Amino acid sequence: MNDFSRNLLDVVRNPGKAVSQAMEKKKWVSVFLLILTVGSIATYVTYPVTKAEQAKMLRNSEFAARMSEEQLESLDKFTPAQRLAGSLFPIPITALTIVMAAFFVYMFFKIGGAEGGYMNFFSGVVHASVIDMLLGGIVKCVLIVSQKSLLVSTGLSLLSPTANFRSFSYLLLSQFDLFSIWYLSALALGIAQFAKISARKSFGITAGYFLFKGTVVVTFSYFTMRLIGI
Repeated sequence: MNDFSRNLLDVVRNPGKAVSQAMEKKKWVSVFLLILTVGSIATYVTYPVTKAEQAKMLRNSEFAARMSEEQLESLDKFTPAQRLAGSLFPIPITALTIVMAAFFVYMFFKIGGAEGGYMNFFSGVVHASVIDMLLGGIVKCVLIVSQKSLLVSTGLSLLSPTANFRSFSYLLLSQFDLFSIWYLSALALGIAQFAKISARKSFGITAGYFLFKGTVVVTFSYFTMRLIGI
């Protein structure tokens, strides 16, 4: 087993050490590229389901009244080139998500008095994202393909299977995702070891970041869906 494979496994089996070492050495490029690549492949695999679900949502939205019958019928049709292009679209989105997540994690921990520069925290976030974006992404890809639906969950929203995905309660419960909590726990442990702070303090700061992120995501998603009439 080479160092790269061992490093990926360590993020899962010993996240505190793996994330801490990544932060110290500022190692992130290979893992970052792997996350982007796997995310693109997962998008390609799930593209037919995604296209069909998006078409269904649009047909049931306010925009349907502004579209012709031909346009409505062609919503779920796509060419191989469109599928390939669609699989490349998430790459900049995923990259930006990691960059922004690292920025806010860095800001929260700097306010909390932790040492380290942005690239230390960026490296930690990239490695912790192996749990959320890589492992969690693969699991959700399998669920989407097997269930032929985008409305899959690995979190508390499973407790409310009949809830409307547009509802505030569903959006709130969806933030409590198994892989997201696991990711944040790994990050908290790694930062605690790297910054030489107590695990209790690190988890407290991470919880503050989680509440901030959840509030922003839920509020933005809720009002965006209301605004566009989905």
